[in-house]
Amino acid sequence: MEVSTGPLGQGISNAVGMAIGEKHMAAKYNKEGFDIFNNYTYVICGDGCLQEGVSSEASSLAGHLGLGKLIVMYDDNKITIDGSTDLSFTEDVKKRYESYGWQVLVVDDVALGLEDLRAAVKEAQAETDKPTIIKIRTAIGYGSSKANSHSAHGAPLGEDCLADTKTFYGLDPSKKFHVDEDVAEAYKKRTAAVEEKRTAWDELYNKYAASFPDKAKELKRRFSRGLPDDVFSKLPTFEIGKDKDQASRKYSNFCLNSVAPELPELMGGSADLTPSNLTALKCSGDFQKDTPGGRYLRFGVREHGMAAICNGLFAYGAFRPFCATFLNFAGYALGSIRVAALSKFGIVYIMTHDSIGLGEDGPTHQPVEMLESLRSMPNVNVMRPGDSNETAAAYKVALSTPETPSVICCSRSTVKTIPESSIEKAEKGAYCAVEEASPDVILIASGSEVGICMDAAEGLAKEGVKARVVSMPCQDIFLAQPLQYQKSILPGDVPTLSVEASSIYGWHRFSHAQIGLNRFGKSGNGGDLFNYFGFTAENVIDKCKKMVTFYKGTPVPNLMAKPTF
Repeated sequence: MEVSTGPLGQGISNAVGMAIGEKHMAAKYNKEGFDIFNNYTYVICGDGCLQEGVSSEASSLAGHLGLGKLIVMYDDNKITIDGSTDLSFTEDVKKRYESYGWQVLVVDDVALGLEDLRAAVKEAQAETDKPTIIKIRTAIGYGSSKANSHSAHGAPLGEDCLADTKTFYGLDPSKKFHVDEDVAEAYKKRTAAVEEKRTAWDELYNKYAASFPDKAKELKRRFSRGLPDDVFSKLPTFEIGKDKDQASRKYSNFCLNSVAPELPELMGGSADLTPSNLTALKCSGDFQKDTPGGRYLRFGVREHGMAAICNGLFAYGAFRPFCATFLNFAGYALGSIRVAALSKFGIVYIMTHDSIGLGEDGPTHQPVEMLESLRSMPNVNVMRPGDSNETAAAYKVALSTPETPSVICCSRSTVKTIPESSIEKAEKGAYCAVEEASPDVILIASGSEVGICMDAAEGLAKEGVKARVVSMPCQDIFLAQPLQYQKSILPGDVPTLSVEASSIYGWHRFSHAQIGLNRFGKSGNGGDLFNYFGFTAENVIDKCKKMVTFYKGTPVPNLMAKPTF
């Protein structure tokens, strides 16, 4: 079993990614006489899986892509936790999947034998242009007194019912955790048969490796999650005074396309926002039904399905998937992102339009709470770069951590170059963008707001207030650094103000006061919105002066004090 997800709808959606993986790898690596990649992807799903919206998104795309080696066995027992599916689920699944472009087969009974099901599987294997779903009529709890009841779904059968069920099947009701000899023998025979297939495949692969050593070497690297030695040397560098300031989504595009030619495992796409996310791959065309060698996926407006498909692509092995949308619509994908974090799948999420600065689309598109929502999730690196070097660092971190998903949050608006930035500094999570050995106040920010804080520090200096500016592209990575380094950046007992055009929650760990948002945004020009909500150098200066006055002669609470127990 390659994937077992927990949340309903995720497994069938992961399977779409796995089927994409097989089709792409076969197109790229198989040679005449060497079908190294030729597996089918099988799914067992139930009514609940097909009710979840994520499965609809993924199944629709699977039909469009013609994933003929994807076979779904739908356990149509007509029971959910609440009771009969007649309470809430009476659609014609057969017609629905036919409309997606799937082959739909029906098996009416498996209680008295599996011949019809085996025949359906063979028919499914023979259909190479369409995925297949086999609608199998089953009886939940078959053989027990709770058959065809929701009581058999979410609760134990109970000792008496279990004993009766064993008797129905001709088993000794007094025995527990017992495997009859004929069952064990059947499994032994099956194991031997599969081992023969494995041995034959190993022999074929050894011949393949001898004939195509470069391909075999690349496959070994990809499946081990290793990276080429010099891949990060390809990341772009920015020359201050020569290159103009740009939006970090543009820097993201430069980074993605600098490493993509070196990393054939980097495969992904956008949820119908390619011109906005700037994620098109210059080195590859689209993955489509007739062009399976392409590496760019057109996910359509299917954020949740997109993220779940990327999980399946990662699970297949040899892939580092990426996917993109607006940061606010990460909310649509959170279920799949959580599964990725839980499963240690190093997906790269490229989320642009990262603040109220995105402009006139208004509060429906402005991600006020999304950064903190993602930051609160275990095993996720949320990186909000403030310039080109920080963006390159975000890609380096993301590609270097195959067991941790990374969310690279990029701006639509232009960000100001940080003279002190470097990949080496940014990959520590935080560093001094404006150094001051004995600061009166510390400003801490991420993304486009770092530039505002640098301007504020310059203004404060003119008024005799010494300010250090800290850029913090990733909170979790900073907190993973040695405590000595953390305190060298944020001593904790200096008045500290955080500035981020997002929710203030989470910044209390690092700052005594915050400039942020505690309400939804508004519709308007990005610059006008920053002025309206106080994300200006003038407002930052005012708040800093008030902080210095407030703490004058008063001990400053040390935020970096750590318990010793």
